[in-house]
Amino acid sequence: MALRRPVRAGAVVLLFSVLLVGSGLIGTPEPTVALENEDTDTYYVTAYTVADQDAAGFLNFEVTTEEGEQRLVTYEELVWPGEYHNVTLVDDGIDTQSFVVEPDETVSGTIEAWSHGDMTVYIAERGSEREHTTSRVVTCGSRGQSHSFTLEESGGGSSSSCAGGFGWIAR
Repeated sequence: MALRRPVRAGAVVLLFSVLLVGSGLIGTPEPTVALENEDTDTYYVTAYTVADQDAAGFLNFEVTTEEGEQRLVTYEELVWPGEYHNVTLVDDGIDTQSFVVEPDETVSGTIEAWSHGDMTVYIAERGSEREHTTSRVVTCGSRGQSHSFTLEESGGGSSSSCAGGFGWIAR
């Protein structure tokens, strides 16, 4: 009979710990990202952390057009790849993280500035001319996110997953 109290107390502590982690009070919330380059050119990928969809749509970038002119565009104008080069954020106060991915290389990282509920905006550019190839917004607002991108000349693919169940507790 004396053994039941410590077992019950241990079960209560374990349950409380799981509830704390699940509620977002402890643990590491930042999304992880994996960038795989299957091309012969280097890619430059920049991640921006913003509060919501509206903030993402109104981000302002300076770009170079195919004709060599510099102009300002919003994120919404970066939907189609190949139109612009040298995409550079001009807004202040936006958390930014950059990755360089060499040919046949996979780079992994964590989006450090992310807070619960934030969105991550990705801009990928190809080669020394920094040709804009991909723009993606990952809208999953929960902890334990995983983002992955395959970078290739044809545009590549991407995937993201949100936390589900308890698999992300061990992160």
